Amino acid sequence: MLAQEPVAVEAASTAPAAAPSRLLAAAQRMPSWVAVLAIYAISRVFSTALMFVLYRIAASDPGHYGNGYVDAGPTGGLIGFLNVWDARFYTSIAEHGYPQQLPVDAAGAVQSNAWAFLPVFPWTNRLIAQLTGWETGTVAVLVATVFGGLAAVMLHKFLRLRVDALGALWGTTFFCFGAMGFILQTGYAESMFLFFLFAGMWALMKRRYGILTWCGVLGSFTRPGAVALALALLIVVVYRFVKHRDEFPRAERVIAVLSGLAIAAAGLAWPFIAAAFTGRGDAYLETEMSWWTDMIGYKPPFIPLTPWFFMTVHWLGILGAVVALAIVALWFWGMNKPSLRRLGLDVRAFLTSYALYLFAVFLPQWSLPRLIMPLAPVLAVDSVTHHRAIRRLMLASGMGLQITAAVTLWLTGPP
Repeated sequence: MLAQEPVAVEAASTAPAAAPSRLLAAAQRMPSWVAVLAIYAISRVFSTALMFVLYRIAASDPGHYGNGYVDAGPTGGLIGFLNVWDARFYTSIAEHGYPQQLPVDAAGAVQSNAWAFLPVFPWTNRLIAQLTGWETGTVAVLVATVFGGLAAVMLHKFLRLRVDALGALWGTTFFCFGAMGFILQTGYAESMFLFFLFAGMWALMKRRYGILTWCGVLGSFTRPGAVALALALLIVVVYRFVKHRDEFPRAERVIAVLSGLAIAAAGLAWPFIAAAFTGRGDAYLETEMSWWTDMIGYKPPFIPLTPWFFMTVHWLGILGAVVALAIVALWFWGMNKPSLRRLGLDVRAFLTSYALYLFAVFLPQWSLPRLIMPLAPVLAVDSVTHHRAIRRLMLASGMGLQITAAVTLWLTGPP
């Protein structure tokens, strides 16, 4: 059997003493997964109440709010309201599949279409809808909500490998009540994607490469970005080979490399699938970049590592380039802070890999708040979780920002 011990990484400094926590005291009376699901359930009460209020506001003037999508789908009502914006594409995929011909405007430019969205989430919804007879939108909300709870459990499970019980519990609580917490129960693929990422991180840290491969491959066909697991694995493999070669058996090296290659191949496969199905080699890229035109008024050439510069320069001129570079510098400065170093090499490798993916290919826009949800482990650092006042501030801020985000993104603009 291959060794399962975690990668040895020296702590930069001693963690601060933990302040007492009534939440932790209550959670310790029950199994950890039960405590996490209880926290998640309470967070769903908050998010559901918030979305119901927004639904009632939107329903009072459907021509003004939500671009008229208040009663989207056959179900209508609150369920329909939870299946607007991009969720409509997932519903279309579940019910009708992918278009064989890309929609284009009078000038021949590709328009927004279903090829921007990956199949695991909508196909899961389709299968369950066919088995139960339930409406697709209802199934989408239920599947997303269930996977949101599973994602919270897996986040806590892998955090517990690197931080104490207090840090893991509060880090998970911040995730559940965070600014985009409401998205965990809408007809979006985020919940399922987060589950695969967090389960993959647990598998990476435990060196369970079979599980890691499945999580990476399924995650790659759920939402773009699971390729970050492959890069994180590469970083860890190189580190272990250089620093701990004697404790890194040849057989394990081979399995780890094969796992990374499988995840990377899955992460890069969708553009080729779209090309084969539609007969257009640029089908996926042109589809994704149709949203770029909506944001900045034109379609620049796609060059990796440039989208953030295009966006910041578009709005701020040459100062925008300085802002983009400052964001990169701030990230690497933060990753070397003692509290983040104590999360371990593997966690920081994943966080940096995913951040690099966003910086390399994503044009920052409305979707950015939900796309950074996989970076939730940074909320579990002991410099935050071990101070009572900061914990309270973070929780209150997350709930307040969730209200702001839901109103701004869901009620008046696409998230």
